[in-house]
Amino acid sequence: MEAAARPGESSVQRWLSRFALLTMALSTATPAAAQSVGWTRIGGGRGTGCAHDSAFAFFVHPGDPRRLMVYFQGGGVCWNGTNCDPRGRPTFDPQVDSTDDPARATGILDLANPANPIRDYSIVFIPYCTADLHLGARVRPYSDTVRGDRRTYRIHHNGFANVSGALAWVYDHFDRPDIVFVAGGSAGAIPSPVFAARIARHYPRARVVQLGDAGGGYRAPAIPAILARWGATAVLRRQLAYRSIEAAALTFESFYVVAARDAPGVRFAQYNNAEDKTQLFFLEQLGLRHASLPGLLALNLAVIRRANPRFRSYTAPGQAHTILLTPQFYALKVDGVGIRDWVTALLDGRAVRNVGDSLLWPSR
Repeated sequence: MEAAARPGESSVQRWLSRFALLTMALSTATPAAAQSVGWTRIGGGRGTGCAHDSAFAFFVHPGDPRRLMVYFQGGGVCWNGTNCDPRGRPTFDPQVDSTDDPARATGILDLANPANPIRDYSIVFIPYCTADLHLGARVRPYSDTVRGDRRTYRIHHNGFANVSGALAWVYDHFDRPDIVFVAGGSAGAIPSPVFAARIARHYPRARVVQLGDAGGGYRAPAIPAILARWGATAVLRRQLAYRSIEAAALTFESFYVVAARDAPGVRFAQYNNAEDKTQLFFLEQLGLRHASLPGLLALNLAVIRRANPRFRSYTAPGQAHTILLTPQFYALKVDGVGIRDWVTALLDGRAVRNVGDSLLWPSR
């Protein structure tokens, strides 16, 4: 359903006008009224796009304008001629289509569930289609040979422009939120501390809570070079907080370390499954065959905790990948602590403890 067109008004402008009216109408509305509005798809605009140069868009669900969630979708990564090749078996999602519609999601995006701690929040859902952890800024050629046919193709690692466009829209439409929940799943979990710090700088009076869902076990020598390949290193080094970090020292755990130093008021947190099959798959792609995910998690968490004693983690048993957008968000308990209750306490500003450390090796 689109708003009626006015002369000279683009479709994107019509969506923006419609959302502005909805936000004003819902500023004092009940959660049930917010749920009835549904999701609005908004085109990313100039400079945005997906891996094969298709259109980028993001989704918005209006609710209480004082409570805001920004969610970074996952969807794999690629960094070489084989795992980027669309003719072969690419290890990423290259476009935004109907499968990315958050209206299909469960878990914390089930806004009809009375147990949902964000059911009355305004939500901005940022899809992922650039294979670069939402951080890339480079169109890169790759080559591959399939059944004797060699070809060169290009991947638009355009993630940072997509996020920047979505966040610019957020800043235009949310003036003074009291709380901002910044979360991401899988590939979206990894950059979520980077963007949480950025959002906290824009909203210095807001309470900002970050949660990375299922991206904590990656620890491989190839990571700094891959970040540089995507153009992500150049993006990060343009930020004052990263200028003292050598490119070779840019690792995923360093995102948490730098973010905590850059935005010390943010509550940073992480969820992982100790035998996550997807993380193990990508670790193998990175050259770590037969990796011990509990051991890598333990090492990465130790680095982050030393730098930020306020950081908290929740580790669950099993091979599942992500929790926030699954029905298990309301059922899972580890060490007697439900993940739903743990996340709710984080959002409420209450103390939480590290959960599931006995699953890590070496345990800490």
